[in-house]
Amino acid sequence: MIQRKPKIVLFLPHRADPSRGERFSADLLPLELLQIASGPIADGYEVVMIDAMVEPDYMKKVDEACEGALLFASSCILGYQVYDGYMTAKMVREKHPNLPIVWGGWFPSVTPEMFLNGGIADAVGLGQGEITFRNVVNAIAAGEDLANVPGLAIKREDKVLYTDHQPVLGFDKFERVPWELLEYDKYVKLQLEPSGNMKVRHRFPLPGHWTPDNPPKGFSMFSSFGCPEPCTFCCSPKLTGRRWKAIPGKQLAEEVAELQQRFGFDVLRFQDANFGVAEKRTKEFCEELVNLGVPIHWNGTIEIETIMRYKESTLDLLEESKCHLLWLGAETGTKDMQERIKKHIGIDNIPIAVGELCKRNIVPGTFWIIGYPGETEESMAATLKAAANLKYRYPIAGSDVYPFRPIPGTEDFDHAVKLGYEAPTTFEEWGGCFEYKYNSQNTPLPESIRHTWSRYNNTAAIYDMHVNEGPMWMRRVLSKIAGRRLERGVYGFPLEQKLFDLYVRATGQSQEDLSEEYAQLQPETHEQHKSVPA
Repeated sequence: MIQRKPKIVLFLPHRADPSRGERFSADLLPLELLQIASGPIADGYEVVMIDAMVEPDYMKKVDEACEGALLFASSCILGYQVYDGYMTAKMVREKHPNLPIVWGGWFPSVTPEMFLNGGIADAVGLGQGEITFRNVVNAIAAGEDLANVPGLAIKREDKVLYTDHQPVLGFDKFERVPWELLEYDKYVKLQLEPSGNMKVRHRFPLPGHWTPDNPPKGFSMFSSFGCPEPCTFCCSPKLTGRRWKAIPGKQLAEEVAELQQRFGFDVLRFQDANFGVAEKRTKEFCEELVNLGVPIHWNGTIEIETIMRYKESTLDLLEESKCHLLWLGAETGTKDMQERIKKHIGIDNIPIAVGELCKRNIVPGTFWIIGYPGETEESMAATLKAAANLKYRYPIAGSDVYPFRPIPGTEDFDHAVKLGYEAPTTFEEWGGCFEYKYNSQNTPLPESIRHTWSRYNNTAAIYDMHVNEGPMWMRRVLSKIAGRRLERGVYGFPLEQKLFDLYVRATGQSQEDLSEEYAQLQPETHEQHKSVPA
């Protein structure tokens, strides 16, 4: 008689704090858990996967699932996931004191001592997790010492011990993703039901014929791991050694076609750090997606200099395959800062690359950062001006500016600390570092820059005309005024904002009554809008 192997409990904490009326877009599936479950599933273990996003009473479900389990494992990135994961793991430790707890994900990978010394981890996986986690599971099941498993941080005699290095491997070395664990209907329900007053983070612009009243079913997947870029503000160089491994283009299209037939989604988000590294792969993927007639739109990430290298025919294939959105980091508006952060983007290439996408009806989701450690006020102002000019020239493009956030495991984090930055020390404090929201965990901005940044954000929102308040003629007039302001990068007297606020008050609305679109276009500064001096 074949003996059944024990149960493994995998948990993904909330990405956003629901008590603040926030959640993430429900097309963001628990991909981290699905990836690390692949090995244990192939080895015959039972896997219970719990995602706080779709489980109202997830603490109870985790507690029940841990009864009789082999181990409990979780993953997180910087933000609320850190605190929610801590509270859940703390509950597991208290109620199941003998159950091994394993952590992974990029934040634990760069702060393993915090998790081990915090009493909520027996082992922390460092970097890529598929092979490491599979080996951890088998070692625990066999009663073997985790010190012999590569790719871990563990605790021995009150000291943190790092085991041998686990190399980054390609997807061909992994087992198939166990999509049967995914209760996709729960994610679809969240996507299709009205969000009410809930702020939904990381939603993508709706492609094609889809509307807020008739939204698409979204899906997400990993098609690559790592990134070859040396950016000083990102922890990928430390965690991946600038290695990039990807599913081949034709194979990827075939997998997407199979998943679409199985789950019936309409839009696919590639949750990769850098989807478009290899033009040959992109070309093969787009060609095969077109050949197979897969009825979806899709989006992903790409570099500005990558767009500049792509052939015109490859860019045309992006449009033909119904790529509707590409996220790209412009990062800074000055040549000196481009060199300082090791991004090396040609400043003149930024509007050219964005224009190449716009003329193919692909929305460029462009990001900029201000307030790098040691950055001058003049440099920040130049970035704000470049972002505004890009937004004016290409209205469909996102051109969002965020304050620098020191991320552990990066060159710029160390630089910020040397300049006096005091990093959070508790799980709760790290959990307060939500996205790139302006808060006490960011490095400070000069008051004039913060003022201009806030005005830019509100001006861009009015220029977009995505707000629903007011008749169309009024929104068009205000948009034209806002456009002139963006073109010049001057925000002296915000006439269009004053007129909008007058209309809101005259019609008996409050700031809380404003459309979800207006509140979410620039969520980082919307709440500051009333307090910014004229």
